[in-house]
Amino acid sequence: MLWFGMVGRNGSGKSSVCEYLQKKGFYSVSLSDVVRYHAHKQNRPDDRDTLTQLANALKKERGCDYLAIASLAHASGHARVVFDSIRHPAEVQALTNRGVVMVGIDASLAQCYERIQSRGKGTDGVSFEAFKQQDAYEMSGASYGQHISTCLDLCDVRITNNGTLTDLFDCIDAIIEEANSGK
Repeated sequence: MLWFGMVGRNGSGKSSVCEYLQKKGFYSVSLSDVVRYHAHKQNRPDDRDTLTQLANALKKERGCDYLAIASLAHASGHARVVFDSIRHPAEVQALTNRGVVMVGIDASLAQCYERIQSRGKGTDGVSFEAFKQQDAYEMSGASYGQHISTCLDLCDVRITNNGTLTDLFDCIDAIIEEANSGK
């Protein structure tokens, strides 16, 4: 079994790593998909603020590890899995208890903002000021269900991603090689 969990701020490169790992045969599970499912069920928009509010409400109602536990059910039966959108220490704990290797990806705030502007997802259409506010809220634990900086501290491996995608993927390949060798 080779399961990885990706932790990092918005725009750090987590989704790029997940896409890369999918091309290498990994099954990808996003904790945010659980939130999107509930948003669609409730006929709510899937903008970043709404999803954050809904995720926090779900975690208050069902426990801070709810999204991780729900995601683990989707991963069952797959030998190679990558989990994305891990934002709370209870999620890290629930996943590491199942053998998930946690990988923290960080990048400068300016670099992250440039990346989200280039990818142009529906949740990314914000000013730099709004992005900084969202980042501070998610990183610091001011949001009930999110404390990304603590999650980064709990990671088994940490990557600074201020370079190219090739640099990032080289780091990921080294992590896979190390995990496969049993170190």
